Amino acid sequence: MRAALALILILLPLSLSLACPPNAGYVGAIYKQGSDLNSLMEFLKASGIASSMEVGSFNFSPYSNFSYPSIYISIGSYEEGGSVKAYVFPGSSYTLLMVETDTNLSEAPLVYAESLLSGYLNPELIVNVSSSPNNWVPPVPLAEWSKLEKGEELKISVYKCGFIYSKLRRPQIEKVGVIANDIDYSLSFDMIRDAFERRGVGVDYLGSGARALIAAQKYRAVIILGGPKAPIVGRGVIPIMGEERKELGERGWVIVTRPWGTGIAVVIAGADRYLTREAVKKFLSSELFDQVVKVVKEGREVKRVSERKGLVELVSSSGRCGYQEGPSLSVNVRGSYAYANYSLGHANPCAKFVLRGYKMEGNRITIELSTEEAAEICVQCIGVIYANFVIGPLPPGSYELCIGGLCVPFRV
Repeated sequence: MRAALALILILLPLSLSLACPPNAGYVGAIYKQGSDLNSLMEFLKASGIASSMEVGSFNFSPYSNFSYPSIYISIGSYEEGGSVKAYVFPGSSYTLLMVETDTNLSEAPLVYAESLLSGYLNPELIVNVSSSPNNWVPPVPLAEWSKLEKGEELKISVYKCGFIYSKLRRPQIEKVGVIANDIDYSLSFDMIRDAFERRGVGVDYLGSGARALIAAQKYRAVIILGGPKAPIVGRGVIPIMGEERKELGERGWVIVTRPWGTGIAVVIAGADRYLTREAVKKFLSSELFDQVVKVVKEGREVKRVSERKGLVELVSSSGRCGYQEGPSLSVNVRGSYAYANYSLGHANPCAKFVLRGYKMEGNRITIELSTEEAAEICVQCIGVIYANFVIGPLPPGSYELCIGGLCVPFRV
């Protein structure tokens, strides 16, 4: 009987602990910055971030009936877990941004939410980050915020299991962090690294997935390669791209910028891996690239950097062996964009077209091209040079595209 009783006493604490296991957690950042519902709504509307909002009282634990007033924001899609569930507790002096996370209290969803909302909540004003599993009531971040904003001590009830941490944020690293899956890494990373290093800026490859997002939060600039359909990375870029991801389907590639901490995030996405690589080339030769270099070197705060896009973009050009009499031009239309394919016979295949300029007179679009050598060692054969263009967006109507004296009508 004594042995049986001893066995019961030994097992009892374990049974109580297993009766209240956490199935989620919360991690939050407190900003020494005031906020309110109206300004938050205006920011989300203007930012282009894919999100929805609800105002009310919310329960943060399956073991308690307590609820707390907050602003709930569902932000896009994150990893395999669906939308980021973020809660904003506004105040006159302090604001809490708290997100639901896993039982390991991963910071990744918080880092993601911080970066997306950094145009509204300044990461430099974060004074504390804390977390607790959902069997701590109320969540520790909420108790910390209540103490700072209201001067109220909230008693935390702990249902047997769980842990807590609290720490201060570190300054951002003066480098560029790159997030990409293996495919985009192999096709584009070396180009990015070489271009930045020539300008005296270091580049780190961060990998892909949740750990990459955590690491990226420490960088002044982060480049994310791949669109919504890219393996692993795809789910993470949906809320960053917002409505601009629709342009990807029409245009074939897109470059989107967003505030990222006190720096900048650049999403470079193509309809496929090769168009992503072509978009990287365009980024590296653009004014936007120069601005990113300045952000990293000078550490200046960026609210938004925009890339000025021309009406006509030369997506790619290359040569190959072959024979063609005279020029060839075709145009296909998808949405408000026209996709043009142009080719011309050449003495050899080791050349490519360069866009010298274009003009639009009425509904006629005239593109001016020149050629330049594309290789030092050339295959000795007659060649054909090809070029692919994206033109738009264009309002509905009839148009005519002319290249090298050859004109083709099309309609949007």
